[in-house]
Amino acid sequence: MRFPLFKIRYKSQIEFTLHLGLSSFRLLFVFLCFSFQLAFSQNNSPNIYAKGLGKQSFVNEKKDSVSIKGLENIIDIEFSQRNDSIYYQLEGFDSKIFTAAFPKIRYTNLSGGKYILKYRLSSQKEFKNIKINIEEAIWQKWWFFPMIAFYVLLVIGIGIYFFFLYNFRQKMKMQQLRNKISSDLHDEVGSNLSSIAIYTQVLKKGLKDSELLPILDKITANSKESVTLMQDTVWALNPNNDSPERLFKRIEAYAKEILAEKNISYFQEADISFEKIKLDMEDRKNLYLILKEGINNIAKHSEATKATLTVSEKNQKIFFELKDNGEGFETNKEIEGNGLRNFKERAAESNFELKIESDKGKGTVLSICLSH
Repeated sequence: MRFPLFKIRYKSQIEFTLHLGLSSFRLLFVFLCFSFQLAFSQNNSPNIYAKGLGKQSFVNEKKDSVSIKGLENIIDIEFSQRNDSIYYQLEGFDSKIFTAAFPKIRYTNLSGGKYILKYRLSSQKEFKNIKINIEEAIWQKWWFFPMIAFYVLLVIGIGIYFFFLYNFRQKMKMQQLRNKISSDLHDEVGSNLSSIAIYTQVLKKGLKDSELLPILDKITANSKESVTLMQDTVWALNPNNDSPERLFKRIEAYAKEILAEKNISYFQEADISFEKIKLDMEDRKNLYLILKEGINNIAKHSEATKATLTVSEKNQKIFFELKDNGEGFETNKEIEGNGLRNFKERAAESNFELKIESDKGKGTVLSICLSH
C-alpha cells in the first residue's frame, strides 16, 4: 500500500501554505505601518493659535487659512514634530527664508493685508502654504489720509470763509458809521459854522466904525477856515471817496480853483496805475492836506506862473511831487514861518517820506514818498 507517501506530501503542502500566509501577513502589516507613518509625517496639520482684538479671529478646519480682525494681532503656529527644524517665509513681510531649530513660528502686530506663510519641516520635502488675512486698521485704508486732508482743507476753508465774512461785516459797519459821521458833520456842524459867518457879516454892517470890526473879521475868517476843514474831514470820512482817483480829482479841482485867481497855470499827471496806490482813510486825509497846504503856499508866497503835480513809481515806491517855478526860499531859515512843520507832522503820522527842496529864484519841490 502507498498511503504513507500521500501523508508526507499532504503535510508538506499544509506547512508551506501556513508559512506563505504568515509571510504575507507580515508584509501587509509592515506596509500598513509604513503608509500610516508616511501619511502622518506628510499630512500632519500644525496647531495654529491666532488672536485679534476682541478675539475676532478664525482658523478653518484644514488649518491652511487664518483670518484676524483687530488692531493687535498674534499668530502662533506650532508643530508636533519636536525634533524637526523648520524653514519658513511670510510672503509680503519676510524678505528671505528663515530657519528655526524648533518647529514653532510666531508673528505679532502685522499690518493689515493678505499674506502667505510658506513652511517646510526638515522631515518634509515640499513647502506648504497657510493663507493669512488680517483686516486693515482704518488708518491703513487707502482713502484714510486723503479723507483727513479733505476734512482739514474743509475746516480751513470754512475758517477762511467766516474770517472774510466777519471782516466784510466789520467793514460794512465801519462804512455805515463813517457815512453817519460825515452826514452829521455836513448837516449840523457845517450849517452852524456857515450861520456864524453869516451872522458876523450882518453884525459888521451894523457896526461900521466900531472897534469890534477886527474881532468880527477874525471870527469870520476862523469860521470860513473851520468850514473848509470840516468839508475836508467829511470828504475823507465818506467811503465813496476811498479810491485814489477821487483823491487825484479833488486835488486837481482845488488847485485849479485857488491858483487860477493868481494867474498860475496848473498841470497834473500820473505815470502809474492808481490800483497800486494803497491808502487808508487817515493816510488819504494826510496826503490830501499836505498837498493842499503846498498848493496854498504856492498861491500865497511863490510868485510862480506854473505849478505841476506828478505821480510816479521808482524802486517800488510811489512819489507825489509838487513843483513850481516861483521865487523859492531858504528852507533852513523859513521853515517855521511858512508853516512847513505841519507837513512833517502829517507825514510822520502816515509814515510818509517827506522832502522839501527850494532855493532863492529856483522854485520849490515838495516830494512825498509812499511805500507799498
